[in-house]
Amino acid sequence: MKHLKLVGFLTILCLVGMLAAIPYLTAVFGGTPATAKIPLPALITVTIIQQLIMAFILGWLGLIMGEKLGLDAPIFRRWVTGTGKARFQKKDVWQALISGVVGILVVIILEKFVFQPLLPEIASNAQPVSHLAGILTFLQGGVFEEVLVRLFFMTLIVWILYTLFGKTSGRKVWMYWTGIIAAAILFGVSHLPAAQQIFGTITPILFIRTIVSNGLLGIVFGYLYWKKGLEYAMIAHAIGDIILHGILG
Repeated sequence: MKHLKLVGFLTILCLVGMLAAIPYLTAVFGGTPATAKIPLPALITVTIIQQLIMAFILGWLGLIMGEKLGLDAPIFRRWVTGTGKARFQKKDVWQALISGVVGILVVIILEKFVFQPLLPEIASNAQPVSHLAGILTFLQGGVFEEVLVRLFFMTLIVWILYTLFGKTSGRKVWMYWTGIIAAAILFGVSHLPAAQQIFGTITPILFIRTIVSNGLLGIVFGYLYWKKGLEYAMIAHAIGDIILHGILG
């Protein structure tokens, strides 16, 4: 029960992020055949409810498993429960911001010079989205995706490895790196349905592009979650979304 307030706070943040991202999602997916089967408002409502339930349950499980692993959202925990002494540190915030920016720049370079020459349809299928709508996605990606992928899935992998191999030897670095990489791959895989909606089919090159581009960012976010706390992974993810979806449109 000690995690209830924190997971409730994270779920509320997820809700705010989902509502803010509606203009972007409508612009990107509103005209696709997959969303045309039922009215878009109904689809968005059902999706938000499902995602909030997922965020609450999986976030709670992640917090429980993370207790023995040093994986947590310690700053948010202090905010909502008054426990601990964690605070945002300027150097750590800058590290998260710079990590997010550098990660996005690498992805953009790969997109422009590697994937677009192989997949001209990437540019031709780009949907016009306002910069403001793109910026407003930062909480949906930065909070919801981090709760599911890092707080739950990465923590789950590390917890399984620690349960199997760490009872006597303790926590090992390789356990965390395995969790980081596995979660990064899942992060890439989770973007395949969106790619299929936009492009119609997943070719081998498009599959590689989706996994590599998102996976590289996932490694950055996972490392920050491990070393600094979930809040810093969220910062890096959010600044990446602001640049990619907002500033670059």
